[in-house]
Amino acid sequence: MTPTADTRAAPSALALAWALKDLCYQAWGSDPPRAARAAEVLQALHAARGCVVPGDEADEIAGLAHWTAGITELNRGRMAEAVLAFDTAAAALRRAGRPDPAAQTQVPKIMALSMRGLHDEAAACAEAAQRELLALGNVRAAARVSQNLGNLLGRRDDYAAAARHFREAAVLFARLGEHAHSVSADIGLARAWAALGDFDEALRVVARARMRAGKQGLKLQLALADEAGAEVELARGRYQPALAAFESARRIYDSLGVPHYLAIAEKHLASVYLELRLLPEALALFDTAVAQFRALGLPDEQAAALAQRGRVLALLQRSPSAGTVGGAGAAGAAEAAEVAFAEAAQVFAAQANGVGSASVALARAELALARGDTVAALASADAAAQGYGQAAQADGQARAAVLRAEALLQGGAVPAAQALFTATLATARERQQLQVQVRCLTGQGLAALALGDTAAARAAFEAAIEGFEDQRRALPGDELRRAFITDHLRPYQELLRLALQGGDAAQSLLALDRFRARSLSERVDDDSPGQRPAAAPEDAALRDRLNWLVRRVQRLQDEGESSVALSSELLRTERELMERARRQRLAVPLAGAAPAASDFSDFSLAALQAALGDGDALVEYGALDGTGGRDGGHGAELFACVVTRHGVTLHRALATLPQAHAAIAAARFQIEALRSGAAALERHLPMLTARAQTRLQQLHALLWAPLGGALAGCRRVIVVPHAQLGSLPFAALSDATAVAGSAAAQPLGEQLQLALAPSARLALRGLLRPPVAARRVLALGESSRLPHAAREATAVAALFEVARCYVGAGATLAALRAHAAEADVLHLACHAQFRSDNPRFSALHLADGPLTVDDAETLALQPCTVVLSACETALAESGQGDEHVGLVRAFLVAGASRVVASLWPVDDAVTAGFMAVFYGALRAGQAPAAALACAQSVTRQAHPHPCFWGAFALYGAW
Repeated sequence: MTPTADTRAAPSALALAWALKDLCYQAWGSDPPRAARAAEVLQALHAARGCVVPGDEADEIAGLAHWTAGITELNRGRMAEAVLAFDTAAAALRRAGRPDPAAQTQVPKIMALSMRGLHDEAAACAEAAQRELLALGNVRAAARVSQNLGNLLGRRDDYAAAARHFREAAVLFARLGEHAHSVSADIGLARAWAALGDFDEALRVVARARMRAGKQGLKLQLALADEAGAEVELARGRYQPALAAFESARRIYDSLGVPHYLAIAEKHLASVYLELRLLPEALALFDTAVAQFRALGLPDEQAAALAQRGRVLALLQRSPSAGTVGGAGAAGAAEAAEVAFAEAAQVFAAQANGVGSASVALARAELALARGDTVAALASADAAAQGYGQAAQADGQARAAVLRAEALLQGGAVPAAQALFTATLATARERQQLQVQVRCLTGQGLAALALGDTAAARAAFEAAIEGFEDQRRALPGDELRRAFITDHLRPYQELLRLALQGGDAAQSLLALDRFRARSLSERVDDDSPGQRPAAAPEDAALRDRLNWLVRRVQRLQDEGESSVALSSELLRTERELMERARRQRLAVPLAGAAPAASDFSDFSLAALQAALGDGDALVEYGALDGTGGRDGGHGAELFACVVTRHGVTLHRALATLPQAHAAIAAARFQIEALRSGAAALERHLPMLTARAQTRLQQLHALLWAPLGGALAGCRRVIVVPHAQLGSLPFAALSDATAVAGSAAAQPLGEQLQLALAPSARLALRGLLRPPVAARRVLALGESSRLPHAAREATAVAALFEVARCYVGAGATLAALRAHAAEADVLHLACHAQFRSDNPRFSALHLADGPLTVDDAETLALQPCTVVLSACETALAESGQGDEHVGLVRAFLVAGASRVVASLWPVDDAVTAGFMAVFYGALRAGQAPAAALACAQSVTRQAHPHPCFWGAFALYGAW
């Protein structure tokens, strides 16, 4: 037993030493900084008394000092130093004739050795310490050895034996009143149950541990319990509670100053980001984690982070983001992924970590399957299954089984794949593993298609979508929802394929719109308070720094200079602010059940048709590959659905998607020949105009002419574009076959009132939510970089009876935020910047800083009309499911009913006249689409090149 006082020579020094040691132990789990301070005082006592007390007492104080120093090193994640300190303490205490305390120093040494990956040494240490402690009658210390043996056995993948030791330790510690150790043992027990697949029992034990830790004020144990529960939720695919619990644990670790626990929590968060396909964010966290684990000497954790990092890189090579991975592109990402896998495999093999080795094999199987190498995928999946099976690690076994079934299916072994999907699905349902269920159901649907059973395929795909939506709607914020859909589009796409194959126009439209711009629909329909928590006060300095960096980089660009260092710092600062905002959202718990996200089932085609009048139509473009998703969309067929009040028509095979993209790029190249101004090219304008018109006529023939019959008699059309079609100036398309001078020879914008919408669902919302009458205007003109902006804003304001106008230094974010909610029309004339590298930081630059996408979303507008009179304000990042992230989206989220924005840089002087015509028509009572068509027509008469009159498009509805 550990004495708390000693009555031999120099009693006050020795008693103080023991008291400090006890204090260090008491604070170890609940208040690590306090434990460190106690160890520091004991070190000072040892240094002061070592030369004046008798030898035995000096050795005893020295032993206690080294013992507590080891505890401090353990908390700091310095495992090698901790082992040395514990051994030094044991030797000193044995010299002092204190065998029991000497044996006790070896108990925390077991943990340090295990964390270093020295599992055999840790086991030998545990056995020796337990024998000695039992011989000395020290049951308390023997219980600690049982707990550490549980940790050790868990790291060696012997979960059943680990559970027995944890249970034994938890009971013994509870009887002894050692709450911190008892709770820690419960947490270890929960992790063992989770590894064995008994998730319900694991969560029950976690709940008990959290309750006890909270009652006893054990902060470290509370964080560990949160983390253990989060691991179970992650295995079940319940990402929102997993994210919230990991973030809760991370914050506690940060406050306690325990770097190795903090690094592990960051690795866990990165793993959830990976599951949700926030790939660049996950990569950044794994990069940091690998370096931290290497510095802390934690090889198993380092290898686990490396394996996950390899998975991220492998996924990035197949995504548009691959070009940003170290600047090396897809090939570089694949090579970097294999390097990470090889390093992780080497470390796991050296540590005899079977589960770790299985995780690398599984990652390699995923990569092989993605490149179509089913033989290699099966071999690696079998190796992973064997490794997980030997350890009875439930989550890994399920993932390996799913991947093996997917490889069998891809390799043509359909019956075998179907049987494995069915068996794995049954187990996943028992364990409530949602993500495994979704993959199995998708696989079952694909297998049924391969066997010609379309009814079974539909049922399986619908069930997969239902399971996926359960996961997705609980995620905090549309950023996570947008990312998560990336790898879950397959069942939606297969249902669309079935509808197209059946020639059912209505079902094709419904299937297409089902996964289009879903996150945006959810934001505008159900913007829950938890999605945008207020910025933390500590972020203010970082935001101020970011605004300074933006202004400084802009100034350098205006002067024809640049700074790599400042630009890099700007990007880092943006990423840090985004991550902080994300963490704030994660920390906000969901109240009760998951929020009711918009469900496709409440979208009605009949309601859409009822909202369309005679002469109205909606055209929704879509694309679907012909290979079941195996060609990455390179041969995808572009089609269109046309909806009128009287019916729906389907128009197949308009072009391949690459053909359409090439035609759009050629047209935009001609249009943007005047990007830097027309003055230098004035004598070539007729030729350039003809070239641009030729390209636009080609686009008309490719994308619009095939719809002519369905659109006959239409006067107003809402276009729902697909992917890069969103950058197409539909108003500028014209028919090359029309007789010169006829109405048909006019651009579409003069034949029809046009508007764009992200989806049919959002188009219906726009039709049912017309803009308020244009009576009150808020006009801002920031003229430090654009001298005409102040004149334009002043001219716009003069057209309205009720107007607020802020120009020059007065055109500030503060003025916008103060008055935007009152405006029927919001006019912003300023410099704008679309950020393809970070679309959420695309911005309108006002006098006191940038209004970013995230900032614009918080404006709380009424159903007003917003006019973004700046360059390229309509550009957006086009993600999976046509989730276009940019300024237009931001103002729709903020509540605007209609947004007018530009597709390319606009001429200052021409734009001023364009806006004068537009607002004159708007004030005369015309709808925004009609006013825009009027401005385009008038401007075209004076400036025929489409660069001058075709840039602005209307979003929302007419």
